[in-house]
Amino acid sequence: MTEPDEDSPAHALRDAPPPPPTDAPPGPASARDDAHPGAIFLAFLAFGARAFGGPLVQIEGLREEFIRRRGWTTTRRFDRALGVYQLLPGPEAHEMCCYLGTVRGGRLGGLAAGLGFMLPGLLLMLAASVLYAHIDLRAPAVGGALMAMQVAACVLIVRAAARLARPLASDWRVVAFLAAFLAAFWLRLFEPAPAMAATGIDLHAPAAGALFGHGLAAGLVTFGGAYTALPYVAATAAGDGGWMTQEACLDGVAIASVLPAPLVIFGTFVGYAGGGLAGALAFTAGIFLPAFGFTFVGFGFFERLVGWKPARGALDALGAVAIGLIVAAALEFLHATIDSMAGPPEPHHHTPLDNIVLPCLCFGAAYAALQRLPRRFGAPILVLASAAVGAAYGALFG
Repeated sequence: MTEPDEDSPAHALRDAPPPPPTDAPPGPASARDDAHPGAIFLAFLAFGARAFGGPLVQIEGLREEFIRRRGWTTTRRFDRALGVYQLLPGPEAHEMCCYLGTVRGGRLGGLAAGLGFMLPGLLLMLAASVLYAHIDLRAPAVGGALMAMQVAACVLIVRAAARLARPLASDWRVVAFLAAFLAAFWLRLFEPAPAMAATGIDLHAPAAGALFGHGLAAGLVTFGGAYTALPYVAATAAGDGGWMTQEACLDGVAIASVLPAPLVIFGTFVGYAGGGLAGALAFTAGIFLPAFGFTFVGFGFFERLVGWKPARGALDALGAVAIGLIVAAALEFLHATIDSMAGPPEPHHHTPLDNIVLPCLCFGAAYAALQRLPRRFGAPILVLASAAVGAAYGALFG
């Protein structure tokens, strides 16, 4: 059996840290002092605390910090790893953190990198979940802020769906495939939501073990980005027999959009709604497990797998299915939000359509504003600005 060369992923995934790449910049960046798991954890903790802007911005930040500045690996190896992870389920930015940590410090380094990157967002989302569970959602200012944040979350989901679907538009087979899934899911849009408590949380919640299983299933369907987990989470947590409303689920997506974390951190919010702190940690562990597992099992194996034409075709098909599901989820969330904002029609109204003009105008204005915001902070700015406007509206007219 031939020894893998230094540039191979199999070499990068040995327990012993590989030597620094030959094209690493000279000086402190090529020193081995930062190969200890503790140092790797601190490096990614600092990076995670400022990782605003979503996966594209986070991945570019990883390039700048760990390739150009620290020289932990080469651009070629980074791009090859990214190409593989883009075809596998899981949040790409988090998977790339695990990969870089493994390259630098072996599997313990990969574990430290993944934990460091997710910890700031996890703690912030736990704090937000506790606050959400204890505030009065019926207060006019709070209700207005959350309603506006739900509209902003719908805008982010619709934009993500449009971006994911754009490359597939030239393939009529994929378009037909997506159309079939959209038609099937459209039939579920008008099903009544389950009865919930006033906080949007069901009093009969699942156990921590069940929440871990739901989180793991959500993590395994995140093809193409965290938004593709939404259909499963919405059907499980906010569907028949679920433990939260669709509006509460959207609140979690909106909160996650303003945090320095992968968007799948909304799973912490969903888990907390279902089982408190234990449920939040269980759901989070499940949804992030694939991101750790694919790196630890062996990046080289998955690189060979996605290079096999039948497997690559199957993964492409799964990605197309995921895009179809996220479009359907976007429509379902948008319908629920408009319905919630509109409320019951007034007696003098001749048609319910008269009552949805304001929600549609709000959605259109938010979508137009998002196109003009900078990419790095566009999502947080949109959500926070929407919350401020909604709170003011609720306080003045609620």
